[in-house]
Amino acid sequence: MNNTTKTILIIAGTLVVLCACTASILFATGLWSVGQIVNWADTNTTRDLYEVADMASEVAVFTLPEGFSSPYGMHIGEITSIGFASRSNNTHILITQFPQGTIVNTDEMLKVISKYSVEQDNRWADTHTTIIQEKPVTIRGQETTLTISEGTSSDGTAYRTATATFQGKGGPALVMIAGPLDEWDLEMVETFIASIQ
Repeated sequence: MNNTTKTILIIAGTLVVLCACTASILFATGLWSVGQIVNWADTNTTRDLYEVADMASEVAVFTLPEGFSSPYGMHIGEITSIGFASRSNNTHILITQFPQGTIVNTDEMLKVISKYSVEQDNRWADTHTTIIQEKPVTIRGQETTLTISEGTSSDGTAYRTATATFQGKGGPALVMIAGPLDEWDLEMVETFIASIQ
């Protein structure tokens, strides 16, 4: 996973933990900068395969697609977030489980990723996506919707994301698969989604 993508995912996970009010106070008063939040989150991130596997088992059981490795995971309070990257490091799978009672709003999470990216030349900043497909899927025995969106990053890269919410073992969860259009594999996405138990 490249540093830009890692930073984006860390910021997203961290900011989701903070309610909008608290985040506004922290940034407005200058008590914490985005950089400090990123540094704090980075120290709570692991790349150890066994530690990531333990984190994953708290959320769901799944089968990774062939060619995905580079595991990373983190615990931030009661949030568990794990991810994997393709061989090219351009396509990522991210699964995040939130505390019971949390309402996971995919649109808001993606806005946070774009808004709070600390790198001015970040390829995912200022991106706009359009939903191109919504389809019913079953994750862990529950009916949900897989939403596939397409967009262009700030550096001109065409990409797609697939997102779906589901009830993990310990709370509501979000799965997101994102990658450039020239690597997009809908069959891989659907097979992975179907494997989540």
